[in-house]
Amino acid sequence: MTRANHPSDRNVAEVAWLYYIKGLNQADIAKMLDLSRPTIISYLRLAKERQIVGVKIVGAHFRVNALADALRERFGVQNAFVVPNDGMSDEETTLQVCEAAAQFLPDFVVEGDILGVSWGQTVSFVSERVPWWPVRGLTVRQLIGSLANPLLPTSESCTTEIARRLSAHCVNLNAPAVCSDRELAERLRAEPIIAEQLSKLGECNKAVYSLSPCTFDTHVVQFKLATEADISYYVSKGAVGIIAGRFIDPDGNPVLGDLDERMIGADHATLRRMAGLLVVSGVSKLQPTLAALRGGYVSNIVLDTRLAEDLLAG
Repeated sequence: MTRANHPSDRNVAEVAWLYYIKGLNQADIAKMLDLSRPTIISYLRLAKERQIVGVKIVGAHFRVNALADALRERFGVQNAFVVPNDGMSDEETTLQVCEAAAQFLPDFVVEGDILGVSWGQTVSFVSERVPWWPVRGLTVRQLIGSLANPLLPTSESCTTEIARRLSAHCVNLNAPAVCSDRELAERLRAEPIIAEQLSKLGECNKAVYSLSPCTFDTHVVQFKLATEADISYYVSKGAVGIIAGRFIDPDGNPVLGDLDERMIGADHATLRRMAGLLVVSGVSKLQPTLAALRGGYVSNIVLDTRLAEDLLAG
């Protein structure tokens, strides 16, 4: 086989280096290496497919300036990325918001950060779309314990995938998310290995998560993290939203109950200390999003235009 139709990674990397780093155009590279221009184009495509080159889109391109500026001013967030959703279905909107968040994530973290990762469908979509972009010295930690069904988008699967794509050190939380009774949860939290992992969650300086309203169709119920009875109880106590399994009222204050005593994961105070990247879409998330913003859980937000407009109208 010839070099042109079956190139080695070394040859592909050479072309990628000349094009992306040295700034040479395709014609100049073809002349320098005695290859055709179509071959150079093919090599550049292979560089992405073989993950020799990681491509990410600068987050600013997802910004709808007027809405983003207004959100930053109103809620004091560092960054707001607003994704247009005119003519798109709810599912399409969610995927576009997750794509934007995934492209921003490598810019959200820097060398030495410890990133906490939550769970759920939205965070899973984000994890699957993060560009291959190594961040030196990054650690990624699981914020909440394991769920019963390993096929669901659990915190450990999201944590592992994000760490893999950013070439980060991955630390999973080796415990169930929820125990059957508080005494068992207390004993597990006291186990040296689990106690150390929970303590280390306090070292997370950043986090990525989504949120849910307090309804029976939320993923928190579907994934059996909570029951409908649990939801009813927390709603009766004023809860409007759920972040990483924790319930909050309209001002973002903790709403506590029996479930909190049976849960193994980051608590409200731990979550609040992190710079949070909130990924959320859909007007059904209006009240919990407002609560999270008011409660200090959010430093960066990625959302759709309709939700952004409703937040600013409230």
